[in-house]
Amino acid sequence: MVNQLAPDDRRAEVVSAYFICGFLGNALPVIGIGILSTLISSTVASMVFAVTIAAFAVIALAFGLKYQAG
Repeated sequence: MVNQLAPDDRRAEVVSAYFICGFLGNALPVIGIGILSTLISSTVASMVFAVTIAAFAVIALAFGLKYQAG
C-alpha cells in the first residue's frame, strides 16, 4: 500500500523509511527491555514495558474514537 501511495520519484525513499520504522519498532522495545533488565530486575522491566504498551493502546483508542465520531 505504501508503494502504491508514494509518488514515482520518491517511491524508494518512502518505502525505505517505512521499513526503517518497522525495524525500529521491533528492535527498540527489545533493546529497551534489555537495558532496563540490566539496571533493574527483569520483572520490573517487563512491567514497565507492559504499562507503556497499555498507555499507547489507550491513547490510540482515544484518537480512534475521536476521529470515528468526527
